[in-house]
Amino acid sequence: SIDVFYKVKTQKHGWLSEVKNLEDYAGLEDSAIIGLAIKTNKGRIRYRVHILGGDWLPWVDDYDIKDYTNGYAGNDKPIDAVQVYYYTPDDIRPYKKAKYKVNEYPWQYDNEKVNNQDGYAGLFGTNIVKFQIEIA
Repeated sequence: SIDVFYKVKTQKHGWLSEVKNLEDYAGLEDSAIIGLAIKTNKGRIRYRVHILGGDWLPWVDDYDIKDYTNGYAGNDKPIDAVQVYYYTPDDIRPYKKAKYKVNEYPWQYDNEKVNNQDGYAGLFGTNIVKFQIEIA
């Protein structure tokens, strides 16, 4: 199995504890998420966030909350959408995908735009307060 680890930074509480797979969710209901860090134990993951009232920030592929450039996605402003893509290693078949969601919206697989998916998780104009992901 492939494990994914992630943590979020919220406006009111700063960086929260790391979450593994779907053991919990990252976030707190009373505070907008302003930063996101994701890593896996196998393969490679890329992710980016969309800023409320702004635009998409650059893709990130590292996991280091002290690295403002490539260690996490976010710029300390509320996030309203997230896009994640998982690169399956050559020795794992069938291919796996990042399965993720925000708030209580439906699941999104990688950046797919089929079966009512938008290619990202979130709703432009609405703060994200909850994030979950697994590799499926």
